[in-house]
Amino acid sequence: MRRAVLILGVLAVLVGLGVASDSGGGGVASAASKPDEAFTASGLGVTPSGAESSAWFCAGGTGAGGDAPSTMIFTNATPRPVTGTVTTVPLGAAASSTPVLVPADTQEAVGPTPVATGVPLASTVVLSGGGVGVSQVVTSPLGVSSAPCASSTAGSWYFADGSTAGGDTLSLTLFNPTDTDAVVNVTFVSSGGVLAPPAYQGIEVPGNSLAVENVGLHVRNQAHVATAVVALSGAVVATETEVAGTAGDGGTSVVLGAQSPASTWTFAQNTDVAGGTIAFHVFNPSARLARVTVWIGLEQGVAEPLVLRVAAQSIVALDPARVPRIPGGVPFSVTFVSAGGVGIVVDRQMSSPAGTGPPERGRVQAVPGGADRWLLPTGDPPSTAVESLSVVNLNQAPAIVTLLMSSPRGLVTVPGFRHRRLRFGSPLIVTPTPGSPIGSVPLELVASAPVAVEVDGLPTGSAGVAVIPALPLR
Repeated sequence: MRRAVLILGVLAVLVGLGVASDSGGGGVASAASKPDEAFTASGLGVTPSGAESSAWFCAGGTGAGGDAPSTMIFTNATPRPVTGTVTTVPLGAAASSTPVLVPADTQEAVGPTPVATGVPLASTVVLSGGGVGVSQVVTSPLGVSSAPCASSTAGSWYFADGSTAGGDTLSLTLFNPTDTDAVVNVTFVSSGGVLAPPAYQGIEVPGNSLAVENVGLHVRNQAHVATAVVALSGAVVATETEVAGTAGDGGTSVVLGAQSPASTWTFAQNTDVAGGTIAFHVFNPSARLARVTVWIGLEQGVAEPLVLRVAAQSIVALDPARVPRIPGGVPFSVTFVSAGGVGIVVDRQMSSPAGTGPPERGRVQAVPGGADRWLLPTGDPPSTAVESLSVVNLNQAPAIVTLLMSSPRGLVTVPGFRHRRLRFGSPLIVTPTPGSPIGSVPLELVASAPVAVEVDGLPTGSAGVAVIPALPLR
């Protein structure tokens, strides 16, 4: 039986703009000195290539013929092939396994086994070595969306925002890839306050199974919904899939939750295009006020930072169009830094002008912390190419960034991309040229200090709507 067990405390919600001009406090340098946040908050981390084995857990899509068919993307930037096994767990059906081979220095797309046709599914990937990253792509008539798979399970997961308003569909997938049964509570924060529907308390997720919950059945017509997943026993992987809008003005988004709040979150590339929208959502699940400094990075010039005050256990939305110091029509980066040890979770909801090409809408989680090594994928099917690679230095001191690719002589510098020196906060945005290995073969980005990375793919209405996951390397 499901037990109605509420999480401790009372949650309040504030959905709106809370901005104050302030250039002091909460410096990025102190927050970025915690590179472990890239792994502990995100649940991600590519195991070193010399490891004997590695595992990934993918959830949030369906089999062929379903609402959001899922394809797994294996990225191998090492000079040796890696073999493994994919075990697919369909909702309400028996699991099945299939072997997988990821050749050296390539990217492979692997669909689910035929037994998963048309139903929600999840997969466990066990590889014979490290150095390989795994993500997934879901498709729908409204377009494509990519999200990393998790490299670990956890007892808690957080999502900064979602929507059940205006016909939008928000689904929460809970995947238990272990042999131990899990019991999970799910609580929501919306404009209506705390929502802990009895149907979502004490959800039982037996070992090697998944549960899929339609959030809109119990959290109706809410434009902003933050989600907290807490396991009373066991551990799970949690993703949300949102279908928003209609053909010509919509999109499908799959989002892997954050395993824990973090002090620093970054989007390396954002462009507020005419006729489109951007909204950043900051979720404070703690019992303390969060004072969040928003650092704005421009390719040219400097913008004063902002300060958001996010009440305990609430949401604040930041609309760049209402902030004069953020210019329209040009790329900028944003880094959210919470002071005083108060962890937050941040996402971005973005739309491009209607009719510009699917997907016109997309939601993606920010990069927590930073890392000094990143695995960069190629364009992932059905995306056709990498539109841009963006990098932000999270340190007050300059950082040196290098791109490496595999060769018979080992890792070598990518032609045309020797050491780049990045000043604090200013985004480096690279658009691949014809013949460039960027977006054509898996690459490794190495930095002298923690940086945040974003890879934008095509086709999409505009940059930032659909992001190809870059994965931190341990």
